[in-house]
Amino acid sequence: TRDWSSDVCSSDLLQKMRDTIYNEVCKIIDKAIELRHRFHEIPERSFEEKKTAHLIVQELLQMGLDVEEGIAGTGIAANIKGGLPGNTIALRADMDALNIEEESPKPYASKHKGLSHSCGHDGHIVCLLETARILVKLRKRLAGTVRIIFQPGEENGTGAQAMIDSGALGSPLPSAIFALHAWPHLESGVVASKPGNITAAIDYFKITVKGKGGHGARPHDSISPIISASHIVQKISALTNNGDNGKYPCVVSVGMIQAGAQPNAIPDHASIQGTIRSINETNRQKTLEIFNQMVKEIGTQQNVQVAIDFIKYGPPVNNNPDLYHLFERVGEELLVPEKRAYIKQQSMGSEDFGNYTQLLPGLLIRLGMGKSSPPLHTSKFDFCDKSLDAGITILVGLAMKAVENDFKISTA
Repeated sequence: TRDWSSDVCSSDLLQKMRDTIYNEVCKIIDKAIELRHRFHEIPERSFEEKKTAHLIVQELLQMGLDVEEGIAGTGIAANIKGGLPGNTIALRADMDALNIEEESPKPYASKHKGLSHSCGHDGHIVCLLETARILVKLRKRLAGTVRIIFQPGEENGTGAQAMIDSGALGSPLPSAIFALHAWPHLESGVVASKPGNITAAIDYFKITVKGKGGHGARPHDSISPIISASHIVQKISALTNNGDNGKYPCVVSVGMIQAGAQPNAIPDHASIQGTIRSINETNRQKTLEIFNQMVKEIGTQQNVQVAIDFIKYGPPVNNNPDLYHLFERVGEELLVPEKRAYIKQQSMGSEDFGNYTQLLPGLLIRLGMGKSSPPLHTSKFDFCDKSLDAGITILVGLAMKAVENDFKISTA
């Protein structure tokens, strides 16, 4: 196959392209860090990423790209057309933040009260922007087309499908799609992945419990939905296991309980909201069956009415084996061994990138934040600036390889 060149394959050409990418990353890394801090200051809720989108568009326009704005509300896309014939592939970054108040002494801490980039999407955005900047500069050596996609609404699980439904992937569909995600469980700047399912399927649920309200002085005249809800929470939470102690590994987490309006009255209703995470579709169906049966049994025992609503579903991210092997090869060519790792275990976390991988071959890459990093989705998490160069490097390398005419995807 052609290796980084329209001419013949050789170690000299490989070294030349490796040096070219390295030098280009070195040139932009200081700007990348500064830009990441600017995005970090302006976290925004799902589908409200207006300031974020505006800043992204400004950067893309400065690169001379034609920008498609307002996709699924705040989404953005642009094409980088190479000077050689080849495939069309896509790179995707998510843009939204979380409803978490940041605890940080850093000068670029969140300026938006109650919101923070505690999942690293500010870093994802910058890795993709700087990848685009380098690909534009290397256009003459680039084959095919690289479509870059900035997606809203990953945190509420609906952004990917909204982008797909709005035509964000373009036409014809790309032959492959790539994304990366910050990962505190790896040393900073380490890239890692695995073939097959890398994340879990997710179901968002809401349980409504209807009892009989009354005065707080006479609970015996009431049927408290709060007490019944507490039984349900304990029981469904006990479903969580890692596969060692149960036939159907899953994670059930309750994130919200709502009931009552004042302390001296027993309400009529209570609601419980949370998530169920499953390793595959077979496991998911069995878990949902047990979950439903368990909640209904408690309702009967407690003499309350229960209604179970599954609000939305997200499939697991399934990494295409051919794309994973390409990732391994590009990593070997561009990164030193200590910056590469293999993920053995599927995460029980979820990512709506799975909606893309149901439609076309895809690959999700983990980017290490350092093992001393606070966990994702916590008030002290901050994307590691030292990891930006590896994230940009691997995306540039994958894009330039995957668009080559000689690269074919044969494995489903």
